[in-house]
Amino acid sequence: MTMPSRCWSLAAVLLLLTVVLVCVLVVDRPLAMALSLYGAWMVPTARAFTDLITVLVMPGLPKWVHPLVLALIGLLLSWRLGSAGLKPFLLTALTLLATRITVTELKGVFERVRPFDYVADPTVADFFKAGHDSFPSGHTAVYMGLLMPVALLFPRWRVPLLLLAGLLAILRVIEGDHYLGDICASALVALVYTLIFGRLLGLRAQGAVA
Repeated sequence: MTMPSRCWSLAAVLLLLTVVLVCVLVVDRPLAMALSLYGAWMVPTARAFTDLITVLVMPGLPKWVHPLVLALIGLLLSWRLGSAGLKPFLLTALTLLATRITVTELKGVFERVRPFDYVADPTVADFFKAGHDSFPSGHTAVYMGLLMPVALLFPRWRVPLLLLAGLLAILRVIEGDHYLGDICASALVALVYTLIFGRLLGLRAQGAVA
């Protein structure tokens, strides 16, 4: 159970930040238009999966509910396993809560128009349009907030868990509810909080001397 090294962490943050900027500046709107023209056949399947995940994860619950449950599970396990049982759940709880709160606040700051609004009116402004909330993605904040900490803590499961979170997030793009940049921004927020809380909890980096 180890966190990534500092070099890996910094590289990942910078790479993801670059991806977000490229998506916002170059990729998002052309991709949204292309999906509306050629990807409509995928929307029903994507929405069915999203609805199923929504039922299972229940993102509509108050933001503190999931973290509280995770923290309580960690406390129960700590009685038998000590900090090794508590810290992964505490890291996930803190990351999930902070990611969701931050993403909610950023939505109100950037006020980005949804892709389906852009497709309906390509002349509409991208950002700072009162009442809009596309950037970053709230659903992706839940997926990444839950899975990013676990993926970074357990290298054996890192790729499958990140792929799962990424695929769930991509469904929101296929549905036309979010841009690619929206979901990458939520992933970036979750990554930053995972790294910060991992350090605060004293989780050892890969390759560090115990």
